[in-house]
Amino acid sequence: MDSWTPNPELLPQLLAALEKSNAPDTATQQQVKSFLDHVAQQDPNAYARHLALVFSSNSHPNVNVRRVAGLLLKTFVLSAAQYRTLLPGSVEHIKLASFAAVADINNPDVQKTAGIVLTSLVRVDVSHAPDVLQRLVQMLDSQAESVAEAAFGAISIICEDCAQSLDSDAPQLLQQLIPFFIQKFDSPSPRIRALAISSTNQFAIIHSPSLIVCLAQYVQGLYRCASDTNAAVIKNVCQGLVLVLEIRPDALRAEMQALIQFMLKCTESTDSLVALEACEFWLAFGEQDDLMENLEPYMEELIRVLLKGMVYSENDLIAMGPDVEDSHIADRVQDIKPVFHKAKSHASKMTDEQKKQFKEQQKAAAAAAGSTATHDDDDDDDDDDDDDDDGDDDSSTWTLRKCSAAALDLLSNLYLDGILEPLLPRLKEYLQSPDWKYREAGVLALGAIAEGCTTGLEPHLRDLIKFLTNCLTDSKPLVRAITCWTLSRYSRWIVNGPELSQAEPNHAELYFHPFLQGLLVMMLDNSKRVQEAGCSALATLEEEALDMLVPFIPHILTAISNAFAKYQSKNLLILYDAVGTLADSVGPALNNPSYIPLLLGPLVEKWKVIQDDDRELFPLLECMASVAIALGVGFKDMSPPVWERCLRIIQNTLQKQMVYQQATVAAAAAGPNATVDAEEADMDFVVVALDLLSGVVQGLGEAGLDLVQNSRPPIMDVVIFCMKDASTDVRQSAYALLGDLIISTFPVVRSHLETLFPLLVHQIGRKDETYEMSVCNNATWATGELALQLGGDAQAFVQPLLPVLVAIVNAGADRRIRTLQENAAITIGRLGLVCPHAIAGAVEHFIVGWCAALRDVRDNMEKESAFKGMCAMVQTNPQGVYKHFAYFCDAVGRWERPSVSMNEVFTNVSVSCNVESELKSFLSQTLTGYRNALGQQQWDQLLATFPVQTREKMRARYNV
Repeated sequence: MDSWTPNPELLPQLLAALEKSNAPDTATQQQVKSFLDHVAQQDPNAYARHLALVFSSNSHPNVNVRRVAGLLLKTFVLSAAQYRTLLPGSVEHIKLASFAAVADINNPDVQKTAGIVLTSLVRVDVSHAPDVLQRLVQMLDSQAESVAEAAFGAISIICEDCAQSLDSDAPQLLQQLIPFFIQKFDSPSPRIRALAISSTNQFAIIHSPSLIVCLAQYVQGLYRCASDTNAAVIKNVCQGLVLVLEIRPDALRAEMQALIQFMLKCTESTDSLVALEACEFWLAFGEQDDLMENLEPYMEELIRVLLKGMVYSENDLIAMGPDVEDSHIADRVQDIKPVFHKAKSHASKMTDEQKKQFKEQQKAAAAAAGSTATHDDDDDDDDDDDDDDDGDDDSSTWTLRKCSAAALDLLSNLYLDGILEPLLPRLKEYLQSPDWKYREAGVLALGAIAEGCTTGLEPHLRDLIKFLTNCLTDSKPLVRAITCWTLSRYSRWIVNGPELSQAEPNHAELYFHPFLQGLLVMMLDNSKRVQEAGCSALATLEEEALDMLVPFIPHILTAISNAFAKYQSKNLLILYDAVGTLADSVGPALNNPSYIPLLLGPLVEKWKVIQDDDRELFPLLECMASVAIALGVGFKDMSPPVWERCLRIIQNTLQKQMVYQQATVAAAAAGPNATVDAEEADMDFVVVALDLLSGVVQGLGEAGLDLVQNSRPPIMDVVIFCMKDASTDVRQSAYALLGDLIISTFPVVRSHLETLFPLLVHQIGRKDETYEMSVCNNATWATGELALQLGGDAQAFVQPLLPVLVAIVNAGADRRIRTLQENAAITIGRLGLVCPHAIAGAVEHFIVGWCAALRDVRDNMEKESAFKGMCAMVQTNPQGVYKHFAYFCDAVGRWERPSVSMNEVFTNVSVSCNVESELKSFLSQTLTGYRNALGQQQWDQLLATFPVQTREKMRARYNV
C-alpha cells in the first residue's frame, strides 16, 4: 500500500462533523452535509481515506462516529461517479480499513458495517470479489470466534447482495467457494453454520450452475442440519429446502415423507422466523403437480397447522398497534403509502374462464392474508384481481398468518373440494370460539377457500353468508374488517345466486341487500381498518353487481359523502377508488340531477384544496376520470375548469422536465464531479392529467367539440408532443387520449394525420421492446378507431401499417402480447371493413393469426366490427382463405352469446335494413357463398376437415 498520512487539519474537522451527524436539529444536519459534500468534491481520495481511517480506528471512543464513517464510505463507493475518482491506493486503503474493522471483536456494529462496505466494493466492481472473499475466508481461521463469525457475516452480506454478478462474472471463484460453504454446514459454531447455509442459499435463489453441480452435497448438508437445535440454522435449512423444491424437486423425492413431517413440525415452531420459512414450503409444494399425492395423507394435519398459523400472534397485534376506534386521529405521514398512477390502457375483457385460468397461475397469493390494497379496476387483463387482498393489517410485512392463509388458498385451488372434509369441522370450531382471534382466523379461512371450494361450499353458503353478515356487527374491529374482505370474495354468489341449485325467489333481499347495507355501515365505522376494508369490499361488490346497484345509488352516495367528511388521508385513497368503481359500474345512471351534488360536491372540495404538485392529486383525478365518463354531459359544467387545470399541470411538468434535462447536459459537460442544478419532474402528473382529459372527452362525446377546439394550448399540440416523450407511461396515456379524440372529436384530429401516422407506425413497430408493450397496445387501438373515422381514405395508410400489424398477429401464442394481438387483429379487421380491396390480397398471410387472436375475445362491438371487416376481405378474395377457412369458422363458433343478428347472419335469414343487417349480410354471404360455389358435396368435404367441435357447432347453430 502507498504511504499516506492524514491531514492534521482535516481529520479533527471531519471527526467534529461526524459527531454532529445525529444532531436533532435540521440546521446542524444541513451544515454537516454541506461540509462533507465540500470535502468529497474538493478531494475525493482524501475524503475516502480519512473516512476509512476513522472507521478502522478502534482507539476512537465513539463507536457511533465510526459506524457513521463506514456508512458514508459505503455511500461514496456505491456512487459510480465518485468511485471512478478513487486511485488504486485509496481503494486498497478502504479494503484494509474494512478488514481491520471486521477484526474489531469489541464492536459488533462496526464489524457488521465493515461487511457492508466490502459488499459495496464488490457491487460497484466485481473484480474485487476474489481478493475480498479470499481474505475473508482466511480470517475464518482466526482463533477469536467472534472474528471468524464477523468474517463469515461479511461473506454472507456479499453473497446476498452480489450473487448474480458473482455467478456471471466470477464462476471459477464460486466453484471454490460453494463447496467450502457446504463444508461449513458442520462448523462447531452455530452462527457460522447458519451463515454458511444462508450464503449457499443465495445461489440457489438464482439457480447458479455452480450450485447445481454441488446439489447432492447441498441437499445432504441441509438434511444433516435438520436436527440442529439452533433456530437460525433451522430457519436457513427450511429456506434451502424450499429453494431446492422449486428448482430440482426430484432431488428431494426420495425423502419426501420425512421432509413433509419435518416441515409440519417447523411450521408450528415457537420461533416465528422458523415457522414462516417452513410455511413457504407449502406454497412451493403447490407448484409441483406431480408431488400432490405425497401431501394427501398429511392433509388433515396440514390444515390444522395452517389454521393455527392464521391466528393473530401477540407480536402481530403489537406490530399493528391498538385495535381501537381511531377514525378521529390524523394519519402519520409514514402510514400513508406513496401514491402512484397507472397509465390508461385499452384491452378487450377476458372471459370468466380466462380469468379463472389466469388466477390459477397466481398461486403466490399473498393476497389471501395480505394488507388491504387499493382496489384496482384496470383495463389491463394481465393484472392480479385485487379482491384477493384481505384487510388483516396495515403492514406490508410478510408474516406467518399471511403465508398460512396464502397456503390454504393455494391448497383449495389444487385439491378443490377435497380439503373440505378435514377443514370444515375444525373451521366450525374456530368460528364458534369465544376467543375473537380464533373467530377472526376462521373468517379469514372462509375467504381463503372461496375460490377453490366454490362447488363444495355452495350447499352451506346460505347459512354462511348470513353468519358472516352478522359478523359485521362484531365488537372487535379486526373481525369486522376481515369479514368485509371474506364476504367480498363471495360477491358473485351474493349477487347472482347459486349456480348448481335453484336460487330463492327473494335471493337479493336475503343476501345482496343486507351485505350492501352492512358495507355502507362499515364504511362509516369508527375504526380506520374497518373503514378501509368496507370501502375496498364495496369496490369489489360494485364490479359484480353493476346495474343491481342503481336503486341504491342514493344510499351509496350518501355514505360516500359522509365518508369524505370523516376519513383521514390514507382511507381517502380507497374511497376515491370506490367512487370511481361505482361510476364504472352504473355508468349513465349517475347522471341524475339529484345525484350530481352528492357525487361531485366532495370531489370539488378536494379539488380546491389539493395543489397542482401534490401527489394526493393522483387518486382524485383518476376518480374524476371515471365520474366524467359516467356523467357524460352531466359533467359539462365541470369540464372547462378540469380541462384548463389538466393542461396547466401538463405544461408545468413538461417545462420542469426540460429544465432538468438541460441541467443534466450542462453537468455532464462540466465534469464528473459536477452536480445537476435542477430537480427532475414527476412525469406521473402528466400521465394522470392526460387520463382525466381522456375521461372528459369520452364522457362528453361530440358535445365536447367546442371545448376541445378552443383548447389553449391546442390539444393536438399537447398530444403529439407527449406521443414523442421518453416516458412510456406518458406516451401510453397520450395514445389513449388520441383514440378518444378520434372517436369523439375527429375534426380536431383530421388536420394532423400526416404527423400522426408515422408516429403510430413507429410505435406499433416497437412491440418487441418489453417496456413498450402497453404503448403499442394503445397506439394500435387508436389506429383502429382512426380507420373507422377515415373510411375509404384509410387506404392511403394501409401500405406502411399492414406489415407491422400482421407481424403482431402472426407472432404466435405469447401471453405477454395477447392484448396487443387482439387490438392488432381488430385494427386489421377495421381496415378491411373500410378499404377491403387494399388489404384483402394479403389475407392468406394473416387469417390464421387473426382468428387465433380473436377467437377467445369476449363478444363486443369492437370484435363485431372486426368480423365485418374480415367478411368483406373474404368476399373480396375468397381464394385467400380457402386453405384456412376452418380457422375462420372456429373463431365464429367461439362467440359465447351470439346476438340474434349474429345467429341470423350465419343462417342467411333475411332481415329489415338496419345497422345490424349489414353484419348479417356480410356473414351470410360469406358462408353461403362458399357453400354455393363449392356445391354441397365439396362443402361437406371441406367441413369434414374441421375439428369435430367446430363442425358440430356450425351445423347446429348456423345450419351450414
